[in-house]
Formats: sequence, C-alpha cells, structure tokens
Amino acid sequence: PVYEDLYIAGGTITINAPIHGDLIIAGGTITINDTVTNDILLAGGNVNFNGYVGDDIRCAGGNIRISRDVAGDVVLTGGGVIIDKGVTIGGLIASGGDVTVDGNVSGGIKGAFGNIFLNGTMAKDVDCRGGRITINGIIDGKATLAARNIVIENNAKFNNDVRYWNKKGSLDFKQSLKNGKASYDPALRIRNGEWYFLGST
Repeated sequence: PVYEDLYIAGGTITINAPIHGDLIIAGGTITINDTVTNDILLAGGNVNFNGYVGDDIRCAGGNIRISRDVAGDVVLTGGGVIIDKGVTIGGLIASGGDVTVDGNVSGGIKGAFGNIFLNGTMAKDVDCRGGRITINGIIDGKATLAARNIVIENNAKFNNDVRYWNKKGSLDFKQSLKNGKASYDPALRIRNGEWYFLGST
C-alpha cells in the first residue's frame, strides 16, 4: 500500500496495491486493480479501472474501461470510455470519442461525443451533443439532446422533460415518456461542419 500521493509513468503499468492519496499517472497500457482513495489524473494509452476510486477521475486520451464504482466525477477528453453494467459513477463530463454507459450515473452527464450509448440509469440532468445518441436506459432528470442522429430504443424511459434536435426533425419517443414532455428545439441545432461555417449559406 501507498500512504501518500503517487506519481508514476511508463510503458505498461499495473497497480495491485491500494493508494491512499492521489494517483498521477501517464503511460501506454495502464491497469489499476486496487483502490485509489482520492483523485486520479491520467494521460494516454489504454486504461482499465478494476478498483474503487474514492474521488474524481480526470483523463486525457486513450480508451478507458471502468469496472468498479467511482465516487466522484469522470472527466475525460478524447478516446472512448465504457462504464460496465452494475457500476456507479458520480457524474460524467466528456468531449470527443465514443462513450457507452451500461452502468449508473448518480450525478449529471454533460458533453460533446462522437457516439454515446446510455443504457443504464441517469439520476440527474443529461446534456449530450454529438454525432449519434442512443438511449436505451432511464433518465430521471431533464434531458437536452442534440445530434445528427438520435435513437430511442425500446427500454428507454424519460422521467422528466426532453428538449432535442436531430437532423431528421421530430422523433417518435414511443412509450418512453413517463413524465414530462418532449419538445423539438431548432435552437439546439449542431452547426459544426456545415457550409455556412465556410462563409456559404
């Protein structure tokens, strides 16, 4: 066990002991198999979190798989992330990459994604923008969704109001609206990459 902050860098890193402080780590392939009591600040590579994290995870780059609970928020940019079924994290703030949430998020979700799949339970507000959003889970808070393509699967449940925009226009929410209502909002339109950014109309 390490009873202070740990700073470590390398090609392949495996941590099999508890860290009772912050973990600041950079490497190629990183596997964390035990508890980190405080924050994790991480850069690069492919990362597997197999131990409980007592505070926030902040990550730049790489691909992340979270297989144990995270008490704080997961903040990331680039790459992709998978949150396994049965796992609970505090919140999710992200930009770029692909995100699959099979577990539960006790806080809010906010960010811009390439693709995001929400299959678990989201306890608070969700604000997602990106290329494709697929909902097959439960959103208890208010939802703001803006993407080229929004897919509402059979197990989706919205327990609050939904504001949305997608390229096809109005969506069929099927039986997913349990409380609140869904409203199409053109003001949410994603303009990135459109011709008028180059001075055209």
